[in-house]
Amino acid sequence: MTSDLQGQASRFAQELTDILNGTITQHVRMRAALRPRSSAGAVFTVGHGLTKNNLTQPQPFPLSINLKKPRAWMNLSFQVRMDSEDRYLTVHSSYCGIFIDPELKVCLCHWDYERDKDRYPSAHVQVYGTSPALDALNEGDDRKRPLEKLHIPVGGKRFRPCIEDVIEFLVTERLAEGREGWGKRLEESRNQYRRRQLLAAMRRSPDVVEEYLREREQNGE
Repeated sequence: MTSDLQGQASRFAQELTDILNGTITQHVRMRAALRPRSSAGAVFTVGHGLTKNNLTQPQPFPLSINLKKPRAWMNLSFQVRMDSEDRYLTVHSSYCGIFIDPELKVCLCHWDYERDKDRYPSAHVQVYGTSPALDALNEGDDRKRPLEKLHIPVGGKRFRPCIEDVIEFLVTERLAEGREGWGKRLEESRNQYRRRQLLAAMRRSPDVVEEYLREREQNGE
């Protein structure tokens, strides 16, 4: 099934390339690279800057659509494999960090997802900064947690943010410049993502689908 995985992973990488270069970047190329074999089976890394000598560490890229100095950089990475039925591509983990420098030393925030995470919410966002409220809550607590150590849940496995949501955030908050027509391009891509998520949810919950169809039939729809 590795060939099926490679094909689907490559298509996913191309979709990411298209939506990024169609909205907030230029000359970014997302690629899919087969990771060394592990207990998890065949897994592909999807990211920018992958080569035959670098199969596992995607490189950051500037958020810029022209020759202007970028205000921010993105570090984007996905680990993908086939689902339990060996039919559909599934994301095992993902990371999307927003930084102000290509060395990734100063972070604004990052979105993380890890399937079947135990200790923290599987999908969460971590924000860097200071919080007087958190400082007050930390008083008298043995764990002096900085803001960036809080794992804020964002929708779980099925309803977590997608790259289109991140792009919309960056443009609307004026952290990156969007190309002309970026909103329409974004909505089309996001609709495709949500449709895939809905189909996956339906496959995993056929009883819910049957219940919905029964209700429609009873209501004469």
